[in-house]
Amino acid sequence: MSKKQRRKIEGFSADYRGVYGDKPAEQPETAEPPQDIEIDDFLPEEQQDEGEELLTKWDDGLEPEPEEPEVPERPAGTVRRRRRRYGVAVGALVLILALVGVGFIAAAIGKSIYFAATDDSKLRVYDSFLTTVVMQDPKPFASPDKADEEFVLNASLWKTITENNGTNYNSYDDTGRILVPLGDVVDSCRALFGPDCQLQPKTPAEETFFEYNSEENQFHVALYSSDSSFLPYTESAKKQGDSTVLHVGYVSPSDTWRTQTTSAVAAPTPTKYMDYVLKTDPSTGQEYIYAIQAPEG
Repeated sequence: MSKKQRRKIEGFSADYRGVYGDKPAEQPETAEPPQDIEIDDFLPEEQQDEGEELLTKWDDGLEPEPEEPEVPERPAGTVRRRRRRYGVAVGALVLILALVGVGFIAAAIGKSIYFAATDDSKLRVYDSFLTTVVMQDPKPFASPDKADEEFVLNASLWKTITENNGTNYNSYDDTGRILVPLGDVVDSCRALFGPDCQLQPKTPAEETFFEYNSEENQFHVALYSSDSSFLPYTESAKKQGDSTVLHVGYVSPSDTWRTQTTSAVAAPTPTKYMDYVLKTDPSTGQEYIYAIQAPEG
């Protein structure tokens, strides 16, 4: 027998006296509590050895639980350096974007200034307005009522028949001349020379491109080409009180700017200059020619 079987179980006794008869005597309260009894104590020695061998094999078959890897702690200085580098990179990126934005804005402003400085579209509008006046090569005058009557009539009549590229009139007399109502010419006179200008409709003493019929209040106009006349080229416009003064160049028919077939010549070379003084008609809000002056100097 094994040592466990040979060990005496304390606190246990068997009394077969009076079996199924007298009640066994109770143990005194002072007796020590029974100790735990191992099951192996009641097994044969061969079975105990087999059980121990099985437990050993079962324990060896179990895989040990993997241990969690320990994460090395980063030094506080390393974290601060990385944060500092990240902040420097972000700050540099923001600075670069800001510089790009400033450069873009500066370029846009520069282009706006350049286009504003080189934009002559308003001056070219003045050219269209002055065309029928400059082609008459008028003498200077200080106010509309001092202007030559024949010049005023010719300029007003030309403005009337050239409006909308000459498509306003399609009535002709027996000789093929265009019939233009007097009222239309009066309106053109006011647009050119203002409300104080008085048109004097009549047939010129010398033969010219039109005749006036006082009975019909119509002009019989024979159009001719204006290629042999001066063309205006407004070089500057400035304000003087309630007036606008235009510095206008007179471009001759032979100027390369007029005869060129390409855009190689950007501007003409006028043969002479005149200053046109414009005022505003209070009833229409449009500018009109108040005076023509020779340039100072």
